[in-house]
Amino acid sequence: MGSYSGGKAAIRQRLVDNWTATRIAFQNEAPAEPWPPTLTTPDAPDVPAPAPWVFLEITTMPGGGMRGAGTPGQQVWVTYGFILVHVFVPTDTGDAIASEFAETIGEIFRGKKFYDDRNDGCYVRTWAPRVDEGGPAVSASDIEWANNGSWHRVTMSCPFEYWHLG
Repeated sequence: MGSYSGGKAAIRQRLVDNWTATRIAFQNEAPAEPWPPTLTTPDAPDVPAPAPWVFLEITTMPGGGMRGAGTPGQQVWVTYGFILVHVFVPTDTGDAIASEFAETIGEIFRGKKFYDDRNDGCYVRTWAPRVDEGGPAVSASDIEWANNGSWHRVTMSCPFEYWHLG
């Protein structure tokens, strides 16, 4: 039987399966070492340079609830939310790569329906992604810890609905 936590896991898996350009960090999980990620540059092979990375955040929004009448077990419920993928690049490197990565990640989620392989009436449906103008991490977010002055952030946000028959 489908569940909201299963829908969130499916969102995560969709990103993991379709994004290999950078490391991915997740909510309430310590990133794998070495952290922050680095890469070797030809100009200074002995001095690792900071590498871009992304952070997946899944949030819900008000307004969900029962969307269809029926007997218990046959009622349609919906939960609204946002998939947020924050792309971080080293400061003073411009935002072209961050914006390109955010746009590419947005296409992973644009207009998709998934987590529907159980045939139990539960699924995730996504809509049109949006890429913001970028800036530092904000203090009200789970990404506050990334705002140490070394990173520039561009965020891809994609609204989603989790539909549940229950």
